[in-house]
Amino acid sequence: MEDHNSPALRSGIDLRGTKNATEPVLEHIKPGKKRAPLFRYIRINLPRVTRLLLVALIAVIGVASAMVTFSNHEIFPFATQALWCITGGSAVFVTTGFMSNARIWTSGLIIALSSLLVYLGGIFGKAPYVWNGASIVDAAIWNLTLFAAVIYILLFWALRFGMIVAAPDNQNFTD
Repeated sequence: MEDHNSPALRSGIDLRGTKNATEPVLEHIKPGKKRAPLFRYIRINLPRVTRLLLVALIAVIGVASAMVTFSNHEIFPFATQALWCITGGSAVFVTTGFMSNARIWTSGLIIALSSLLVYLGGIFGKAPYVWNGASIVDAAIWNLTLFAAVIYILLFWALRFGMIVAAPDNQNFTD
């Protein structure tokens, strides 16, 4: 006999279905552990905001890559072509992100990792920094490609870990 008004069930503690009903049924607890990892306790259920944020970060990477290309600063051989590929890929990503409900986050990860790779290539090449003869604006835009890529990678990790959710998915929270 179940008590649907049980305070334990209302607070999310469900011991039903375990041996002697004394062990918690949680899917994220590793064998031999008593608790889930700390980040499993963080849940943010803003799917449309998260989707907009992920699309906006890729748009920032694309626009910043295009602006670095327009600055005519030779970073390393074939960097211009790589930056144009990142710009084109981000344009396709942003268009797809706004026009459909497809789960395109892995392709955004490819764009962010490509941007990160070009940035690392610029460190070993001649990146547009102030001491290399670039203006402050060009250097700031160049660094923006790094920061937007790192933020996207962190948000992608949080999305895959289950901390956040992006539309069309939902974590089915109830109040």
